[in-house]
This record gives sequence, structure tokens and C-alpha cells, in this order.
Amino acid sequence: MLRRFLPAAVVALLAATAAPAETYGDKVKSVDVDKKTLTLPVDGKDKTFTVDDKAEIQTQVRAGKRLRLQPLKEGLKGVKAGAEVTLTTEKKDGKEVVTRIVVLAGDK
Repeated sequence: MLRRFLPAAVVALLAATAAPAETYGDKVKSVDVDKKTLTLPVDGKDKTFTVDDKAEIQTQVRAGKRLRLQPLKEGLKGVKAGAEVTLTTEKKDGKEVVTRIVVLAGDK
């Protein structure tokens, strides 16, 4: 019985300590590479997000009929105003910061 309880307790503890992540998706209004910020419309208002130094920045690439993710070589510089993105944010030191950006592939 202890063998079943201990792994379940560890998983529950890890889940409770993990920072809740939020996801946002829309077209980018603006990007400031120097300040490491990105602005998106959220609930009808523009919201500026701070991008974490270690944020994953990826783009969708078509591979036949499928899409796959690959790192964006230019990093935040490669994210342009008007691009459709999905942001994942987490609370760090009481602030909401972007930990992942995925630039979505356009429709063909």
C-alpha cells in the first residue's frame, strides 16, 4: 500500500507547487525587443507582457499536411507586429511573465 501512496503523494505535491500557467492568443500589437515586452489585445484592451529571458520562442512550420514546432532563430526579434501568436505565462516573483511564445503558421 505504501508503494502506491508515496508516488501519488509526490505527484500531488508537485502539482500543488507548480505555478499556474495562463494562455493567451491573438495578433501581436507591438514588440519591444530592448524592453523585452510584447503587447496583445486581451478582453478588448491592450495588455503588455514581459518576456522572460529564458522564454521558449517557437514557430509553426508546415511539414506536408502537418505542423511542427521549431525554435525561432531570431528569438523575440523574429516576432513581428500582426503575427498570430499563443503566449504562455506564469507568475514569477508576483509578476506575470511570458515563458513561451508560439508564432502560428498562416493559412494557405
